[in-house]
Amino acid sequence: MGRCKLFFLALVAAAGLLLGGCGDDNDTIVVIPYNGKYLYVNNDGAANAVSGFAIKSNGTLEELVGSPFVTGGAGIDGGYYAANPIAIARGKKLLFAANKADNTITSFTLSSTTGELTAVGLPVASGGTMGQGGSLAVDDDENFLFVGNDSTDNISVFSIASNGELTPIAASPFSIGLADGVNGITLNAVGTALYVSASNSNQIVVMDVASAGTLTHIAGSPFDYTAGETITSFVLASSTRGLSGATGGVLASYGIDSIGVPTLIDSLDLTANSQAISTARRGKLAFLSGGGASQISVVQVAADGMLTEVTGSPFATAASTSGYAIANPSGRFLYATGSSQIEAFVIDSAGALTSIDTYPLTNPGYATGAVIY
Repeated sequence: MGRCKLFFLALVAAAGLLLGGCGDDNDTIVVIPYNGKYLYVNNDGAANAVSGFAIKSNGTLEELVGSPFVTGGAGIDGGYYAANPIAIARGKKLLFAANKADNTITSFTLSSTTGELTAVGLPVASGGTMGQGGSLAVDDDENFLFVGNDSTDNISVFSIASNGELTPIAASPFSIGLADGVNGITLNAVGTALYVSASNSNQIVVMDVASAGTLTHIAGSPFDYTAGETITSFVLASSTRGLSGATGGVLASYGIDSIGVPTLIDSLDLTANSQAISTARRGKLAFLSGGGASQISVVQVAADGMLTEVTGSPFATAASTSGYAIANPSGRFLYATGSSQIEAFVIDSAGALTSIDTYPLTNPGYATGAVIY
């Protein structure tokens, strides 16, 4: 049998293990088209930088050579809000970091072999005032970067060149139509709808994304948030399911119709001031962190949108969480941002968390955002 055929069979066997599983630990593993080699966090420090870590097979972290990578901008060095001021364009091997204090964005090229980041020119002005926001999102085709400007109530949109250069599109920034703040923002999977958590008016803004990147409200937007407390984040668990996080630790699930309209299905009051929501395992697990609480709540999300807290949740953290907790592609490990540190956890088959270790930031700040490449 030829070497090529043997190699093909080996690939098929490996795919079978990943997709089919071989025991309780594997039956929820999801194959995602990136390896999850590196973790990056926006330190949001006064002299801002991005810390980068290699993710080892057992979930532990090792800081990359050259980390932290300076942005050339300034962060606010405080706050526990649900904006995620860091984003990746995977195909283009680019990373973007928001500098909230001076309202700029830094572009980096990313080495897939070493994880090293190299700044692309000087930071670019966002065109608005980020305040406590500065949340970033990249569309699936990696044509546009979206920036949430909390204090000026608008969204800036930039075209992304292959080398990482950012150019504001015509008419950017786009008002959300409310005298309100812009907290967390997220795109649907195909990049045709942008969801904005408008905290001051307690509403969910949904904007259509045109092929040129311009933004307009969909019919009925903004939509009143009614699940309890004040909305701070919104994510898409699937094409038909949305999840919101709110002050006081309220998690809510929504049905999403073909237009993008969110309809409340269920909610849980998880206590403590957790605000940032992320998902893993095809949206079947949700994590609520940030807000300054020293805990992470983990919730199972059923196919019909009903929510059930995982046994043992909330899980204590070594320090207060200051933003998003992010799972690796397989859903085996979770990394939580905290004041001047990252904490790593193992996620068991039921979703329970066990702490692995904590990793201090060498460029101290309130790390409020994280991405995995």
